Amino acid sequence: MKKYILSIYIGFAAMVLFGCKKTIDENIRPFNDKADVELLSTLDGLSSATNGNYALLVTSSASDASYDASWFNLSELKGNNLYAVTRAFPQTRDDAYTYANSPSQGATTSFWRVSYRIISGTNKVIDAVKDGEDAAHDQIKGENYFLRALAYFNLVRIYGRPYYQNNGDNPAVPISLNSLVNKDFQPKRNTVKEVYTQVISDLEKAAALMNAPRSGNPNYYASKEAAWALLSRVYLYMGGTPAAPQNTYNTKAAEYADKVISSNKYTLITGTAYTNAFNSDSKTNKEFIFDFKHDDANGNFINEFLAPRDVFGNPWQGEYTASPDYMALLNQNSSDLRKNFITVENDKRISGTDKSRNTVNKYNYQQIFPLGGFDFSAKSRSGTSYLRLAEMYLNKAEALAKAGNTADALTALNMVRTRATAPVWTTASLETAGLTVFQAVFNERRLELAWEGNSSFDNFRNGLPLSRSYIDYFFSAPLTIQPDDKRVVYPLPLVEIQLNPNLQQNPQ
Repeated sequence: MKKYILSIYIGFAAMVLFGCKKTIDENIRPFNDKADVELLSTLDGLSSATNGNYALLVTSSASDASYDASWFNLSELKGNNLYAVTRAFPQTRDDAYTYANSPSQGATTSFWRVSYRIISGTNKVIDAVKDGEDAAHDQIKGENYFLRALAYFNLVRIYGRPYYQNNGDNPAVPISLNSLVNKDFQPKRNTVKEVYTQVISDLEKAAALMNAPRSGNPNYYASKEAAWALLSRVYLYMGGTPAAPQNTYNTKAAEYADKVISSNKYTLITGTAYTNAFNSDSKTNKEFIFDFKHDDANGNFINEFLAPRDVFGNPWQGEYTASPDYMALLNQNSSDLRKNFITVENDKRISGTDKSRNTVNKYNYQQIFPLGGFDFSAKSRSGTSYLRLAEMYLNKAEALAKAGNTADALTALNMVRTRATAPVWTTASLETAGLTVFQAVFNERRLELAWEGNSSFDNFRNGLPLSRSYIDYFFSAPLTIQPDDKRVVYPLPLVEIQLNPNLQQNPQ
């Protein structure tokens, strides 16, 4: 862990603070040298450092994949909304999908390292800003609390078991809250409960501090409402299963969702604005609460996963398409506007008569063509949605459904259904369909939030198995993963286990 601490918590700090892609070498100064102290002594310097922390969400650096590309891989590919067409990039690209969970060759190593770079950078800014100096300084500090909470919440979801299991006492990830890390620091893993507690604390501080939002309120900067939105999600994850709900937490999930909704800062966009929501500049999207911003310099790699994506004359591009059972759920309502997020395309790699594939088009905004050479990346300028208003209605609906408040749960649920021009649910229609209110909300989350990093988490945190009722490139029979399966969580990167003997590995 000594090498890890030096290279991640200290060595990468200069890159974080300046928001660049500099390769590490012996000339990068430690975190607490004179230049860094001077940089963080002014509001402009603190703003630059914070922008560098945001940049880490989308920047590929030091041989690691970008944070959001790794996040999509680790979160979405473990679910059942995607269907494997082929194996174009072995191991790293399919490790999550196949539940192989390699501690050395999957996306887990990049995700771990970049996550702690974000945490390292936010710690430095948080330590440098005194509370109550003025609204501008408070805003900067609050944004860094939000980014640190985001990083830890995603880490605990990847490496820690669902909160309800063992009452949150399972191992998660190490918590580091100090920018001045001793070179001999070799932390043990904190528990799931401890990480959740820290995330909530950071988000509460963030919400209290962020009272001077960035000019124009672009949604790729954190805001008070973004902190509330993430608190709603965190408490929902603590809310137990339908069979054993923890309604103290469910109440908090609904309350924070209501805070966002009643702020009137966001709206459920409708009609063609909704169907084009992911095919436009995300910073103008009135429904997005927080997203990861992409541009020419840092293109979005997510649509590179999606098939057939036959771009640049490259017949092997893209490995995944919308799954058959997702399409079956979507096709239950012929008027559902979410069909616009699927494009039926031909895949020339298929030798059979039916070459059609249901391609996900949520990440196709302004494709960035390569400059030449051997770069065949299917990058785009699409923002990566992390929090949006539709989820707040669905969080509220799920929390209320678990608490037995059927009427209000249906009201929140039907806000999302109506926007998508799907038929509203009533107690009578649910009875006819053989569904509980919770099951209707669960299905709606899958329809609405597909390919946005929620897949599998909704199953496992609710004590439900993840089922793929189809065969694909990798599996010759349907796949079911139970919520207590050891493969639900990822192994810690092998190099970290080797460097820090205090890190306990997840069961393999």
